[in-house]
Amino acid sequence: MKILRYPVSLLLGTLAACSSTPAPVDAGTDVVTPTDVVTATDVVTATDVVTATDVVTPTDVVTPTDVPATDVVTPTDVPAIDVVTPTDVVAPTDVVTTDVPVVPRCGTMGSPSWAIENPLPVDQPFTSIFAAGANDIYLASSTAAAARRWNGTTFAPVGGGTGVWGASASDVIFTDPMGVRRGAGTTFTATALGGAFRAVHGRAANDVFAVGLGGAVRHWNGTTWETLTSGVTAELSVVFEVAPNDVWVGSRSGGEGASIPLLHYNGTAWQQFTTSMIFSGASFVTPPTAVWGSGPNDVYFCFPERPVTRWNGSAFEQILMADLPGGCSGVSGTSATDVWFVGRTTSNGYVHRYNGTAVTHPWPASSRHLQSVHAASSTLVAFGGQGGSFATWDGATFTERSGGYREEIHRVWVAPTGEVFAHGPDAIYFGECGRWSKAMGVPGDRGDIAGLDATHVWFGATGGVRRINGTPLTVGPLEPYGLGASTDTTYGIWAANPTTVFSAGTTRSVEGMPSRDWVRAWNGSSWRDITPTVPFGNRRVTGFSATEVFVSGQSGAVLRFNGTSWTPESIGVTDFVQDLIALPGNVLVALTGNARNSRRRSPAGVWSSAGWGPGASLSFQRGWGNAENDVYATRYSGSGTYLWRWNGTAWSEVSILSDYLDDVAGNAAGDITAVGNVGRVWRYGRRAP
Repeated sequence: MKILRYPVSLLLGTLAACSSTPAPVDAGTDVVTPTDVVTATDVVTATDVVTATDVVTPTDVVTPTDVPATDVVTPTDVPAIDVVTPTDVVAPTDVVTTDVPVVPRCGTMGSPSWAIENPLPVDQPFTSIFAAGANDIYLASSTAAAARRWNGTTFAPVGGGTGVWGASASDVIFTDPMGVRRGAGTTFTATALGGAFRAVHGRAANDVFAVGLGGAVRHWNGTTWETLTSGVTAELSVVFEVAPNDVWVGSRSGGEGASIPLLHYNGTAWQQFTTSMIFSGASFVTPPTAVWGSGPNDVYFCFPERPVTRWNGSAFEQILMADLPGGCSGVSGTSATDVWFVGRTTSNGYVHRYNGTAVTHPWPASSRHLQSVHAASSTLVAFGGQGGSFATWDGATFTERSGGYREEIHRVWVAPTGEVFAHGPDAIYFGECGRWSKAMGVPGDRGDIAGLDATHVWFGATGGVRRINGTPLTVGPLEPYGLGASTDTTYGIWAANPTTVFSAGTTRSVEGMPSRDWVRAWNGSSWRDITPTVPFGNRRVTGFSATEVFVSGQSGAVLRFNGTSWTPESIGVTDFVQDLIALPGNVLVALTGNARNSRRRSPAGVWSSAGWGPGASLSFQRGWGNAENDVYATRYSGSGTYLWRWNGTAWSEVSILSDYLDDVAGNAAGDITAVGNVGRVWRYGRRAP
């Protein structure tokens, strides 16, 4: 068995390190010491093959400063594949006691399960935030279970919360699907209010408003939660109290929310504001995402992709259109001359600060996708957003608190030994045992990934391919196809063996020349064009051998290559084939635009539905399978979660709190990874970080 070894310096230091997988035991009692070099006198059994790359050298010495008292190195815990250096200290919380060797390089912590691996801490947007102190910040999410508390060092679950506000550091209120929860730290007492609530805000511990589904409004007067009648049945999603007789409420959707996005409470009655009243006769439907004000005549409203709107005490006015052309998704401030806005899309940056006259953009970072902000003081501003994004401002410096990479990841491939290779428009990424790193100096692209093992991986790119060819985690330069054009985009790639690789893609139209689809084959030294003469798709290429290769076709066609020529095969439906999944036993599955029409190809070449239709109307995008009763697919459109699994009988949702996922892949050991926007990586089967 050849054991792969990689420098620790390549791995992402901010994510938790993976402990060593137990090494094989020699026939004797072979204790690893600084001078213990494997020589001919060591007895090597058939299960402990020592190769030239598996020599224990002085750089692999476990010293007393590397091993805590609770992590005793025994003959069955030899760190032969995890070099311990001063930058890779094994902490007391990294003791290997219950590892199950699911794959050669990494184990699992208890029973395998799905967990977010990048970015951290959660894969849900922080849509509401309250900073009680620099080391005491609460983050709520539209998915209540994703709510967290930051204590200055780590994140901790708080039991769930969709909105958050605090009267003080010792009196924090979360809204949740049952009502409200009140407390501090991670200890909260729930109070049922007869429905699901979405947002909370107040002026004091005895003056708090909470709003939620069905137009529900509750007011805490210091003794009880009073029920107020809003006059609408829409979902109320934002609330801001200027004074007991001056409360603004935003409606998200449903009921009258389509035409009445804002309500105002004067202490006695509710006034409704329609979209046309806010935007001067406009008829579009735009619910507000946030509201904040410094006083009754200075209240700001954020709307998706609409101008920032201000209430001046008598009318609405659209402001800051030149500085925030994409509008805002969150707003907070400390005074009329210190207002913070965050947004998802604008060329001027994602954080904007308004001094009452002009706007500055102190943090122009395109990967943040921020959605919420709380300005607690001039030296404490907290930000939250997509994929668990979280950052703070101390008056001089912005600090990212959530870690991980946040660029989009479109494609993923998992090696037989558990290493993960991911590809996006910004970079190529490596993941192993919960740790992630980037391929330094290598630009990203939108191409596919395929490989044979961790030392033979191909990355489709524009104008050619990049590859790892023998040296682990080292991506070579772009290798042009030598035919076609520099505008070629590689949508699919598949490797039969080191000298037989297939790619499928499109040459974009240039100077009036129409675009064209192509298929190419690598013979170990050069590429040749093997484009079919009949129309076909360019999404995916896969196969079982060099003489049994498939590409997706148009109008329900799949094309088969026998090493010499192409033959179209009708799958029995006319839907576009989104992906082709090659399963053990030479079974091929075609995922179509209408998931109910997905089809199975038998080893004999016969296509049938074979019960592949899911129970709901879905459109799958990419898929991977380990067996006919273990197939995964990412959802492109439709209802439900973004990851689905086929168990041989029916499709079901994978219960993970994930937003958009693009691709999924795994290996025969059940080591599965799904990737998507905002750098999200979900994994099943490997060690949790």
